[in-house]
Amino acid sequence: MKKIQKIRGMHEVNPSDSKIWSKITNKIIQIFESYSYNEIRLPTIESTDLFQRTVGELSDIVNKEMFTFESKSGKSLSLRPEGTASCLRSAIDFGLTDQGPIRLFYHGPMFRYERPQKGRSREFYQLSVEAYGFDSINIEFEMIEMSYKIFSSLDINNFFLEINSLGSIETQKKFSKALKDYLEPIKDKLDEDSRNRLGSNILRILDSKNTATQEVLKKAPKIADFYDQESIDKFESLQSKLNEMNIPFSINQKLVRGLDYYNDVVYEWKSEALGSQNTFCAGGRYDSLSKSLGGRDIPATGFSIGLDRLVFSLLDDHKFESKKSVIVIILENNLFKDGSKISEKIRSEFDSIVVRYDGQKSNLKTQLKKAIREKYDFAIILGSEEVKKNVYALKNLNLADNQITLSEEEIIQTIRNFING
Repeated sequence: MKKIQKIRGMHEVNPSDSKIWSKITNKIIQIFESYSYNEIRLPTIESTDLFQRTVGELSDIVNKEMFTFESKSGKSLSLRPEGTASCLRSAIDFGLTDQGPIRLFYHGPMFRYERPQKGRSREFYQLSVEAYGFDSINIEFEMIEMSYKIFSSLDINNFFLEINSLGSIETQKKFSKALKDYLEPIKDKLDEDSRNRLGSNILRILDSKNTATQEVLKKAPKIADFYDQESIDKFESLQSKLNEMNIPFSINQKLVRGLDYYNDVVYEWKSEALGSQNTFCAGGRYDSLSKSLGGRDIPATGFSIGLDRLVFSLLDDHKFESKKSVIVIILENNLFKDGSKISEKIRSEFDSIVVRYDGQKSNLKTQLKKAIREKYDFAIILGSEEVKKNVYALKNLNLADNQITLSEEEIIQTIRNFING
């Protein structure tokens, strides 16, 4: 019978690597929560119209990359290609945006039909924060500071921050017209994707990787020349705050982000370890998004971390501290209850301890070798003599010492001393 293979581009992680993914996810969530962000759970499938109205009907995501299908009732549905539109829709539905400023976070898989390569899968995992009702640039600074704290706590290979301002919605309109007027007469010099974007999301041309297009753009109008005073003040204030808190950054005037709804400040965290797909976290402001979803005008900003790329950007020798671990070995099958009792006692006393108990007679020498190979810290050994005396044999697998005989209370205290160092 033919072996069934994983669908191309879908996301799976083996048990060994999953430990790293889980530890990173938990660390990030702890930092989110420390900044008073609250978790929201979002659906994986949404109405296709949600993304057509927010991401941009003419964007690459909507035109080429969404997994879209028809429901049995004839509705057009899509696997979510990003989370911001879903989160804001949900916040509006729950009435959260009417309760004053609010901070939210969520995590889970996103889906885009792209050519799979390192750091880019068709199913990818994101952790994101969104904040609604905050007009001050202080919230952008908070998010950048929070992300800097996250990435500084990990062994990431040569990461750096780039920022830009897209200006207000009015600024973008004026700049887009000036850019189109400049490019239209020389559009034959642009790459095909950029020519297609002339009539739709023209700002994305700035982000083109085509060398000929970049050469043309050298003499193009600059968006900074179209900023209104409010956008200038916000951008300068953010730079000042970053400098005050010693968070290094550079300004990249070609940074525009891939979605249509951004305005004013946008930013990306990048790593040299990722090659061409070097962005592992990105965000910005999107004040017009709520109204496009039928909500009221409300300031909004957020960022997303691509966990796939974040893991790839870790240094090769990156290590997380493993949980302490104990293996319980019984030497006779009739001692099942006794082995189970001490196993549960340790689990109830220590949330952070891993306890393995197979519940059947084992070859002691073989089990000890295996436990040492798998880096267990202690072995608790139970034979008929130990049960008669109501004691346990304990062996520290990190040392060459012989096993010692201890009471249950002494076992618990020994493990506690070991954990506390």
